[in-house]
Amino acid sequence: MATSVIYLDVDDEITSAAARIRSSAESRVAVVLPYGSRLATSRINFRLLARDALTHEKRLSIVAGDAATRALAASAGLPVFGSVAEYEGSLEGPADAGSTAAGPAPAAGAGPAGAGGAAASAAPVAGSRRPTLDTDTGSLTRELAPPVRGGPARTASPTRPRSATALADAGRRRRAPIFLGLAVLALAAVVGGVAAFLLLPSASISVAAREESIGPLAITVAARTDATDVDVDAAVVPAQTIPIDVEASDTFPATGVRVQLTKARTTVRFLSKDFTAPNTIAAGSIVRTRDNVRFRTDATVRLPPATLNGLEITPATATVRATAVDPGPKGNVPADTITTLPKGENPLFLEVTNPKATAGGKRQEFQRVTQEDVDGAVAALTSSLNDAFRARVADPGLAGGGATVFPATAQPGEPVVAVDPAELVGTEVETFDLAASLSGTVLAVDPAPIRQIGEARLRGEVRPGFVLVPDSSVVNAGDALVAGQSVSFPVVASARQVAVLDPAEVKNAILGQPLDVARAALARYGPAEVTVWPDWVTTIPTIESRVEVLVSGPSSGTDGPSTASPSSAASPSSAASPSTAASPSPSGP
Repeated sequence: MATSVIYLDVDDEITSAAARIRSSAESRVAVVLPYGSRLATSRINFRLLARDALTHEKRLSIVAGDAATRALAASAGLPVFGSVAEYEGSLEGPADAGSTAAGPAPAAGAGPAGAGGAAASAAPVAGSRRPTLDTDTGSLTRELAPPVRGGPARTASPTRPRSATALADAGRRRRAPIFLGLAVLALAAVVGGVAAFLLLPSASISVAAREESIGPLAITVAARTDATDVDVDAAVVPAQTIPIDVEASDTFPATGVRVQLTKARTTVRFLSKDFTAPNTIAAGSIVRTRDNVRFRTDATVRLPPATLNGLEITPATATVRATAVDPGPKGNVPADTITTLPKGENPLFLEVTNPKATAGGKRQEFQRVTQEDVDGAVAALTSSLNDAFRARVADPGLAGGGATVFPATAQPGEPVVAVDPAELVGTEVETFDLAASLSGTVLAVDPAPIRQIGEARLRGEVRPGFVLVPDSSVVNAGDALVAGQSVSFPVVASARQVAVLDPAEVKNAILGQPLDVARAALARYGPAEVTVWPDWVTTIPTIESRVEVLVSGPSSGTDGPSTASPSSAASPSSAASPSTAASPSPSGP
């Protein structure tokens, strides 16, 4: 039967899905629903689709990867599949032969139960789940239609009644002679092996004591000022605080200047030509020169009316002291240069002048110490003190006794000035002297005990039944790590340990064992070589006298010969042998 697969989007509505099913030219249609499809939100949607498909003579199936979607579709009476491949696989058999059994669609207006029943009445699809809806209870039951391949189902022929039990019995009867022959051969091999084992075999075993690495151990050794001795368990070494005192002094120039300005003074004369009335000029009136050098009158001036004799006018005069408005030499002007009247005076009736040159205007400078001078002097002394402090810290002979000074731990104190700088500010001098001192500290550590701590830690790591290989301990201290007043050393320690073997224990572990089992047992002691005679023997003899064990390395037993290599024949006390340790380098500031 021709078929069509329709893929729907998540947002496709039931109307668009029904339209696409109707428009399909094929009579068999599969609708593929994605996860989250709107159609899968209600069982009514599937029932409506089923009814519409039957109305238009379409055989509808639902393909969905979501189990919940398949359950809803199945409850509506539609065949469901987990994938398109599953659906297409159901089409391979002649299941379509049953499609003709599907009757026409029910009458229009049939309820959902009618649609589901019509869909269920269609011929089953091979391999599909064919659900039926129990309309009385609303429960969903599923039936799995058996796949039909190659035509109608055929029943077993009545002329072949043999059961699976009969077939199995026949197979066992055929295999029995084969098993019997193999058993006879195996028995013969066992008998021959036992005879050879009892009469001929011997074994020689050579075992080199296994060496193992210890570490590398990462140890952090701390240097502490409150420690008076080496603490191996806590990995602490003593540190000493070294005091450092330095002084500095110098002479510094005073760069401040106090400027003193003096105002010029003079006497000005007013001349009035007004014979009709007197004139009063108030104190503080401003008169000036043509180039705008101003003077202020010191007192009030009263001028009587001028005298009129016929046609001749005799002016009235008056003088007053005046002081320059702006201080300094600029107020020193020649005689008869002050000619500008105060504001409001009529130049037709009044005149002003200075009969003599003004004098007394001057500028004087006095050198003095400023705050900036003092701050600069203190900064210069501080720099000198710090330089002197660093020089003392870098002195190789500062600590002595093999200790290493760590400049990064240096702590210079605050400079102490001999004279209160505030008292110098404002002093009118050309130069001033200033002195200061500084006290600080730095830490020094003797790195020699670091080696002692590393070796002790290595000895503590030796496993039971092992001893340290002499001269194998290596203790390396890295550059010191300085954080404030804390000094620590990253230390890496490593060594080698060798097993102490008991030849009797080794022998007992392998007596009577197959060669592969014996070699596996010997592996835990170290590299081993097993030699058997004759070479076809596959088992270590059970008789102790026919087994020779040679142990290379430290031996704790006397059963059987053993040899000790020069590099490993050590007693446990040899673990305390000295080793080399890199001296830590001081961390720079």
